[in-house]
Amino acid sequence: MRFCCKGCEFVADLISENGFEQFYDLKQGLAVAPVRSRPFEEHDFFWLASKVAEAEEKAAATGDGARLDLALEGISCVGCVWLVEKLFARHAGSIRAAASPSSGRLYLEWMPGKCELEPFLRELCQFGYVAAPAGAVSGDHERRRLAARMGLCGAFALNTMGFSVPVYLGMPADFEFAELFKLIAFLSATLSMLVGGGYFMDRAWRALRAGSLHIDLPIALGLAAAYAGSIAGWALGKEQLLYFDFVSIFVFLMLAGRYLQTAAVERNRRRLVRQQPVPEAVPRTDGGGAPVGRAEISPGLKFLLGPGQALPVSGLLAAGEADFSLEWIHGEADPVRYSAGARLPAGAILLSRTPAAVEASERWEDSLIAKLTAPGDGERGTPGLEKLLRVYLCIVLVAGMAALVFWGQRGDWLTGVQAMISVFVVSCPCALGVAIPLADDLAAAAMERLGVFTRTATLWPRLRRVRRVIFDKTGTLTLERPVLENPEAVAKLDDEAALALARMTHGSLHPIARSLLEALGTRGQKLLAVGDMPETQEFPGLGVAMNGWSLGKAGWSGEGPVAAAAEAAGSELRRNGELVAAFHFSESLRPGTIAMLRQLERRGLSLHLLSGDHPQKVASMALALGLPENRAHGGLSPLEKARAVKEMDRQDTLYLGDGANDSLAFDASFVTGTPVVDRSLLESKADFYTLGAGLEFLPRLLDTAAARANAVRTAFGFALLYNLTTVAFSSAGKMSPLLAAVLMPISSIVSILIIATIPLGRTKNKG
Repeated sequence: MRFCCKGCEFVADLISENGFEQFYDLKQGLAVAPVRSRPFEEHDFFWLASKVAEAEEKAAATGDGARLDLALEGISCVGCVWLVEKLFARHAGSIRAAASPSSGRLYLEWMPGKCELEPFLRELCQFGYVAAPAGAVSGDHERRRLAARMGLCGAFALNTMGFSVPVYLGMPADFEFAELFKLIAFLSATLSMLVGGGYFMDRAWRALRAGSLHIDLPIALGLAAAYAGSIAGWALGKEQLLYFDFVSIFVFLMLAGRYLQTAAVERNRRRLVRQQPVPEAVPRTDGGGAPVGRAEISPGLKFLLGPGQALPVSGLLAAGEADFSLEWIHGEADPVRYSAGARLPAGAILLSRTPAAVEASERWEDSLIAKLTAPGDGERGTPGLEKLLRVYLCIVLVAGMAALVFWGQRGDWLTGVQAMISVFVVSCPCALGVAIPLADDLAAAAMERLGVFTRTATLWPRLRRVRRVIFDKTGTLTLERPVLENPEAVAKLDDEAALALARMTHGSLHPIARSLLEALGTRGQKLLAVGDMPETQEFPGLGVAMNGWSLGKAGWSGEGPVAAAAEAAGSELRRNGELVAAFHFSESLRPGTIAMLRQLERRGLSLHLLSGDHPQKVASMALALGLPENRAHGGLSPLEKARAVKEMDRQDTLYLGDGANDSLAFDASFVTGTPVVDRSLLESKADFYTLGAGLEFLPRLLDTAAARANAVRTAFGFALLYNLTTVAFSSAGKMSPLLAAVLMPISSIVSILIIATIPLGRTKNKG
């Protein structure tokens, strides 16, 4: 069986060895999202002890089991739920585990003092799930609010219809409960307006105050007209103006469409729970006082930077030596060795296993990283939507007023008012308010099967405008870590050598060490599970040594900081100075990169390469990729990248990047995506991200956007025909409240069927 990554292969082996094959039966053929390197990473659960102590203290006071809510990365279906619950049940003292794919949450209940949670959470990591404090995930408040509103308005709609139907069925006006029925319908419609209608009116009003038009404006207009006309008709005793049932049904359907659209986006935003490498606070080197928040960092402050953390401000290495990655800053993937007194740039990521002492040289607000990690301008709008809404609203308003004037000139103002309200009511985009969110959801689901996840609701229409695709180089077109060219060297190691290699690479942040640990795969993890972990000694810039074993630069024997280590490429595993194995690495393109570029070119897209890497490396990469020399630029700073994107962008650029040095370019681009999520920075700003290792998804993403656009155009065509017909009936005074209440849900159902029958995500690649 072939796997997309070593992580998936490792998890598949674990599932088989533990007898959990039912996991795949419960998946029911759904694709499994790639787990990438999660099982091989060292995960820090420093926060867990305080959470457990607090939970067990509460349990002691109540006499119940201890309870804890966590965020869970990687959960996607009922198969995941089953697997997580099975794993927890195997631990002593466990009571119950309940995982939720929709909310990305994990609920645990256990017997206080009799259950160790950390081994369970580390076991989850082995299966590709990462737990974190619930507060580490951006909240899904919008979805929850919409769900609550939708539930209430559904009940109100049923209530309104229940007390309106007797009128349509011929209930006499003098029936003793007739007025009570109208009162109940009025109260139900009023509650629908307060709970659900207010949502659309508030958003429409805020958009108007900001000087823009929103799709919620025609919805709010139709609701206001129907509700106000119904109150007037009730007061005047004019049955033909009573639209209370329409108001309730319309509110419910619009909320359902909005919920569908919001749920998919927030589900993908909740998939990732890991923290930014930039620390929120740093401890002082003297250990005194509370940690210093990064906003309070000032020049001269001496603090400790933890392994894997990114330096929030520029500074000086106060003592010793350490290896840092500068990939966030200029895209160079190779680690850089620094000695005491050396100046460290903001954004340098510590690769050493022990904390480094740093003296700050600037304030946080003056740091380049502060600018790069600043949130963007929010979700980008869809071009042309305001113009379309402006034309649409003008037509609706003119048609409604024309109907009023026409009947008024004939002396029948009552029919004129009814015709005007009917025009406003039936011309609301009720069908599209449900159909477009459904198209978005189906398109997102199609891409999820390829490991691509959307984060913004306006991504799909913006993708249709893309004419230029801009790539970062290192970590975007290439894999994040170097590729082992001779994996057979790892496979041939005996158990003793493999164990030594696993121990020296375990917990290391060095890219070569991480590649070697993944190459060991299941074998390495099994060896690590046996026995204690001996102490290792790091030699920055050279390698690591342990009990006579060493792993480091070619020619280094592990006997100390030998400055004359050979300059040969690769790394070597040695025992007592004797060579055991040599490993050779290379920078490798992501799978399918060249084929993907050719497909994009055949679509007529302009391809560009912007990188902070050395210009000669970028030129060589462009030559290998078949890109024109004048479209590949290296040695760019983050500001220069952003400036280049701004010069190219005509609201038609797609930027694919991976590091902090791409953040400003993200802000300048029209559509953004990232193939890297384990450093937790750009995925919070990207329109989409991918968990797969390759880039072959990109043409399929554009295909899906095209299929979604076709579906929406078809639904628009139906909506246009529907609106022309219903507006004509309304203007003629033939649209009764009953007919409006019947036609509106029917039109929504037809629109849903139109969308559902178009094969989103299954179109053929045009390349």
